[in-house]
Order: sequence, then structure tokens, then C-alpha cells
Amino acid sequence: MLAIILKDLRLYTNSRKYRIIQFIILAALTLLFFGAAIEFYAQGIDKQQVGNAIDVGKQTYTLFIICIFILQFLTPRHGVEAVYMERSLTFLRDNQREHSGNGAILALTPLPNWKMLGGKLAAVVIWAFWGVWFTIPLFALSSYVGGLVISQLVKCGMVILVSCIFFALVGIGVALWNSPTRAKGISYGFVLAITFLPLIPISPFTDIPMFDMLSPLCALLSILQSDATYLWIQNVSLFCVLCLVIFPVLCRRMS
Repeated sequence: MLAIILKDLRLYTNSRKYRIIQFIILAALTLLFFGAAIEFYAQGIDKQQVGNAIDVGKQTYTLFIICIFILQFLTPRHGVEAVYMERSLTFLRDNQREHSGNGAILALTPLPNWKMLGGKLAAVVIWAFWGVWFTIPLFALSSYVGGLVISQLVKCGMVILVSCIFFALVGIGVALWNSPTRAKGISYGFVLAITFLPLIPISPFTDIPMFDMLSPLCALLSILQSDATYLWIQNVSLFCVLCLVIFPVLCRRMS
């Protein structure tokens, strides 16, 4: 399984397109953080003059964490491409050149389906978080700008991590039954639906609590707003159960 992870990560890192995307994401998040901090700080000065103080750090980190979550919408695309990258002629030519490495080992070693699926899933999740991990030093500034407490950051990290794993499984699963273009459309539509539909203030989304549990964005907002509910625990638990149910089904499909 480790060989599959390393092989897929090597394909991602050797792709100029993926490197550019990661650089753009990192640069955009950094600029967003400092731009939001300056803007909220300027608004805070104006409101202090009229007696209404605002928490600049909390507002900055709220916007920053929501943007990090939205970036995970790229994960289904990575999941789809993880399934189809090995079927492309480009991959076959590159694999022949590098047949002395992991490619030769994988070609000669029969692997169970769960290891193949687990390796691809791990590679997709690691790559999705690779650019985000470089923003960790920015969170150290929370002690200076009055940002979120550690418990809130840990809860948000758990929600984003579990949702990333679930989104990757959705992309891989849809790709196993559909063509690449169709798989990307279906997976994106599903992810966007469960994320944003519960935020629409109309029936039945406001009447059925299950919709709120399905939305990672609702769980993040409940954490960032210091809500007393345990919506984030319900969301993480539900996604973990769904991942455990989906994983063996996809293993059978890969045979």
C-alpha cells in the first residue's frame, strides 16, 4: 500500500498543473489571511470609536477556516483522476521509463483490493492537505491577533479531515461507475448539495435535522460561532460510518 501512495504522490508532484494549483492555493490563503486581518482591524478601529468593539482575530480565522474547507471541494476531482490516471497512455509511457522503481514492484506483486483502494485514498487526502499544511505557521499568529482557541481549531481540523476523506471516497466511487467527465460532474454536484442545501432556510431542509448533520459547513459554523450544540460530533460520526460502509463496497467494485 505504501508503494501505491508513493507512486500516486510522485505523479501529483511531477505534474506541473498540480504544482501550480498548490502554489496558487498557498499564495491565495496567505494573502487572504493578511488582507482579512488588515480589513477587519480597520473596521474594528472605526467601531471602537462608536463603542462597538469586534474580535478581529476571530473574524479573520473564521473566514480563513471556511476558505480552507471550500478548497477541499477539489478532493473529488483528485479522487476521480486517481482512478483514471493509470489508464492513460501518458501514465503507461512514464511507468515504462520508471519500471525499476515502484512501478515494477506493483506490476509483479498481487495486491488485495483494500490495499489498492486504501493507498489511493491516502494519496488523495495527503495531496489535498499538502498545501494546507504549509499554512500552519499562520495559525500561530492567533496568539497575537486574538483568534480561535485550540479546542476550536482541533474541532475544525477534525471536521475538515473527515469530510476530505469522505469527499475522496465519493470521487473514487463515482469514477468506478462512470466516465471521468461524468464522474467529476456527479461528485461535485453531490458534494455541493450536501454542503449548501442545509443552509437554505426553506422546508424540508429546516425541518429535518439529518440535513444539518450531512453538511460539514454547518458543523464548522457551529464551532466557529461557539454554539453549544454537538453538531460537529454528529457530522464527524456520520461521515465515519458512511466511509466504513462505502469502503468495502468500493473494494468489491475494484476487483
